[in-house]
Amino acid sequence: MAGRCRRAALAVLIAVVAGSCGSGAGDDVQATEIEFELLNGDTAAVGDFLDRPVVLNFFASWCTPCITEMPALESISQQRPDLAFIGLAYNDTPTRAREIVADTGVSYTTGVDPDSAIGNAYGILGMPTTLFIAPDGEVVYQHTGGLTADQITEHINAHLTP
Repeated sequence: MAGRCRRAALAVLIAVVAGSCGSGAGDDVQATEIEFELLNGDTAAVGDFLDRPVVLNFFASWCTPCITEMPALESISQQRPDLAFIGLAYNDTPTRAREIVADTGVSYTTGVDPDSAIGNAYGILGMPTTLFIAPDGEVVYQHTGGLTADQITEHINAHLTP
């Protein structure tokens, strides 16, 4: 009987702990509302850019495919000022993110998601991950893995262009 009570108490404890886990930003907070630090020291949230469609790219300094695709994202961002491009260094430091941005020549908005709160809220599972987000905040397409400029353009045309 005592063993059964201990197992039941353990199950309740696990359920309580699991239920309290989340993005680190509170379960009632939408992913678009979680603030992040921009590499220039300001803060922003994805929702700040939703006056137009958003291409949100999660990258990391330790991720070779992330670094490889950044010039393609930069090129498309220059061609498509009607879209907001955001790069977030996932579980990385601002110093490493700045180095990667400088090395790749990226000029679109970049910031850091050092505790992975935003990535977790969007449910990303691998690196790099690129989200295509409609102006209403809905993620209309998610791609995990590196992208070429042609693939980025195809996804924009298929998911973000009316």
